[in-house]
Amino acid sequence: MYINPKNQLDTNSNTDIQKIIELLKSAGQEYAIKPGEAVIKQGQLCDFFFIVDSGSFRAYRYSNDKEVTIGFTFKGDIDTVPYAFINNTHSTETIEAITASTIIKIHRSTLDALFTQHPAMRNFIQGLLAHYIEVLILRFIEFKTVTAEMSYYKLHDRQPDEVSRIPLKYIASYLGISQERLSRIRNKQRLT
Repeated sequence: MYINPKNQLDTNSNTDIQKIIELLKSAGQEYAIKPGEAVIKQGQLCDFFFIVDSGSFRAYRYSNDKEVTIGFTFKGDIDTVPYAFINNTHSTETIEAITASTIIKIHRSTLDALFTQHPAMRNFIQGLLAHYIEVLILRFIEFKTVTAEMSYYKLHDRQPDEVSRIPLKYIASYLGISQERLSRIRNKQRLT
């Protein structure tokens, strides 16, 4: 769930959010993740979320035995499998590192303890989940009203350096187009 377009999470104007993120980081555990390594796999219990300290990730599911990329997260983003995390159930998707990455993982038990110690934490998490729902709605609307080319440009504008390191097959899957069509879009972008 991206909350951080172009790595510019607006914490300067809201010191409460800045404090909450720092609190989450200090309460979590840091992990180094290799490219291709899953943070969570489909079928695993999802009892945590994580903050991307460096690197990039993709989330994917299988549909009719086909791997479908459903999203990307980058430095500064917070990610999990929301449905599974909220319901304390098994993940319906896999989230894996695209590049060498570092994350800070916060388990549900840690978050529950933080809720009792810091009441503002609950509002932050609820706001984050509400934001994620809005991101999904906007993505759905985008899929119905915008061309794949425009969707690619939006993704590229959000994180240009990171997007340049994502394999074409993942971006093409995310956009619902062939790798060849994506190559033409990227070549057209370079010419302009």
